[in-house]
Amino acid sequence: MSAAEERDLSESPQEFEQGLRIIDPHFAEERFPWRQVIGFAASLALTIAALLLVRGGVLAPQLLTAALFALAALQVGIQLGVFMHLRESRGPAWHVPLLALGIAIAVGMVGMSIWIMTFKWGVS
Repeated sequence: MSAAEERDLSESPQEFEQGLRIIDPHFAEERFPWRQVIGFAASLALTIAALLLVRGGVLAPQLLTAALFALAALQVGIQLGVFMHLRESRGPAWHVPLLALGIAIAVGMVGMSIWIMTFKWGVS
């Protein structure tokens, strides 16, 4: 047995608890979640803005599409940053490949849906 293994086995319970605090999610904190409230309000505001843009009919279709994509990108940023805790990482960024996979799946699904809707007239 090496010296490092002996040291690991001889750790006191206090040292072990100290090591566990690194991965502790800190659920015991008793503060008001202002970040989540502001994120929720911003999400609602962006959703209402998109609804008003569509219902109002004030923009040309191409401009409306661009505005909706911009609002959707902001919404995704808020959702990932505030509610999905994308910026909070204690170790290696293992969530980045999963996020890339999720984006690839979403883009593929949207692209295939648009492709099917575009060529529907030739199928029926």
